[in-house]
Amino acid sequence: MDETEVRVCEVWPRDGIQGWSKPVPTEDKLKVIAASLAAGVTEIDTTSFVSPRATAQFGDAEQLLVRMHEEGLKATVRVLTVNTRSFDRIAANPLLCDTIDVCGFPISASESHNLANLRRSHADHLETLASMIDRCAGLDLAPLFCVATAYGCPLEGVVPQDKVLELARWAYDRGVRTIMLGDTTGMADPRHAWELFSRMKRELPEAQLVAHFHDTRGSGIANTLAAIAAGVRVVDSSLGGLGGEPPSVEQNHSGESGNVCTEDLVAVLQRMGYRTGIDQRQLLEAGRLVEQVCGTALRSQVLRAGAAVAR
Repeated sequence: MDETEVRVCEVWPRDGIQGWSKPVPTEDKLKVIAASLAAGVTEIDTTSFVSPRATAQFGDAEQLLVRMHEEGLKATVRVLTVNTRSFDRIAANPLLCDTIDVCGFPISASESHNLANLRRSHADHLETLASMIDRCAGLDLAPLFCVATAYGCPLEGVVPQDKVLELARWAYDRGVRTIMLGDTTGMADPRHAWELFSRMKRELPEAQLVAHFHDTRGSGIANTLAAIAAGVRVVDSSLGGLGGEPPSVEQNHSGESGNVCTEDLVAVLQRMGYRTGIDQRQLLEAGRLVEQVCGTALRSQVLRAGAAVAR
């Protein structure tokens, strides 16, 4: 991937709708995934292997992936796995292993947040993650290590960069080469993003770094551009900027964790001369489809105003 290329991972099917107030039917998820691929998106954050009792939105995880396989929806397929039980569901099904490319393993840099979110201390969680990461090679799955609350925590406040790097280096030393920094509640700013990713590039030179920002405080695209300026070439975003607490999203606000909007991000990147491989007209069609599926207007600005005139 050269300096003008940026890969955009579409996270609507997983991170975008995980807090949505109504379960999205499998058929609608497939339609949105197909529309994203038709627009030129090549990587999809597809689903989460969590307990359906905890998150009903992903009760169809296996079914969705099987349908993608059957319908020939080809992409780099990423899923989220949070514990051994969720990973075992994948490992026990050869078709899932064949369909999934990347398993995401999250840990919060803030131990308080990790305890609140996953009910595990860092020591306990790292032990579990080590086991799952080690099993990936035998299943032909690529591990993605995600450090959440990398820019700040609602429980602990400031998160030291050294703590973020310590966790990232732990994964790197285990052979993980795809490492994401997550801005869980939108606390990053462009300077912080550039500094942290620049340090990551220096200290973990073989890592493929992934930027995942939330637009809670309106700086999501600016933060993403700062990460790209620091050398990141894989970024996450969601059609419609969907994500966050359902009531806030339904009021056309980002809530606690609204994602960067794919339509708006791609428009900016292409105006700046970056190559995403995405057709903007078809991407806007995917954005309109997402609004139909959700039954409400979402947060894309270019969907309303149109893309700016190219220079």
